[in-house]
Amino acid sequence: MRWMGVQCVIAASLCVVLAGCGGAGSSSGTSTSAPAPVTNASPGGIWRGTESTTGLQIVGLIDESGEFHFIRSDNVQYVGTASVTGNSISANFEGFTQVGTVFTDNSTHGTGSVSGTVQARSSISLSTQFKTDAGTSTNGSLNLTFDALYNRASSLATISGNFLSGADVVTVSSNGAVFLQDPNTSCVLNGTVSIIDAMYNAYKVQYSYANCTGQASVLNGLQFSGMATLDNTQSPEHAIIGVNARSGSVEYAFVLNIPRT
Repeated sequence: MRWMGVQCVIAASLCVVLAGCGGAGSSSGTSTSAPAPVTNASPGGIWRGTESTTGLQIVGLIDESGEFHFIRSDNVQYVGTASVTGNSISANFEGFTQVGTVFTDNSTHGTGSVSGTVQARSSISLSTQFKTDAGTSTNGSLNLTFDALYNRASSLATISGNFLSGADVVTVSSNGAVFLQDPNTSCVLNGTVSIIDAMYNAYKVQYSYANCTGQASVLNGLQFSGMATLDNTQSPEHAIIGVNARSGSVEYAFVLNIPRT
């Protein structure tokens, strides 16, 4: 009888444990699963298209984190960082004219926004809004196609060498140091080029000017930053570079499309 009593105590204890854990004694619960996480399309790429408001060609460089420099064929630059949720893409950006040039209303800077969709490594479709500092507003669209040139691996060895900017030689050393000296303005450029992601054809560029004389003296001390890519589909190979800098309320921007020497 004692043994049977012990068995009954053990059995009762097991029933309590099973019931408390939602075991066989519970049939009222329903199982639910968390929704699958949204996969964001990568915006990274070299992108090419035509701006609807001007009819001018655009080449854009976006890294995997969304930072972009879009360069128009008249050397206007659009600079910002894109945000992607699923296949939806949006960004606020700044627009800059090349140093020495202006928009049609004589301004040199503006702000805008884009929104639309991205299909990774395929296409981007955008609605655009832009307003210059002088108050001229434009709305348009921009349809871009991915250029597989982006899939070329990047390295300091690949980008090192000499490039010709007008009559000046831009030297990129094997450690990423950048140097130029302009005998006409006495400007000395020193900076660096660095790898963003070794899998892709995109580089970070930073440099500053010193010793500039005459009208170029406004460039002294300015810290320029931007992005670059190498285009080996043309011969000789070209480096395409877009950079900008700010001094107080004044904006400066340069686009370089320079061949190897």
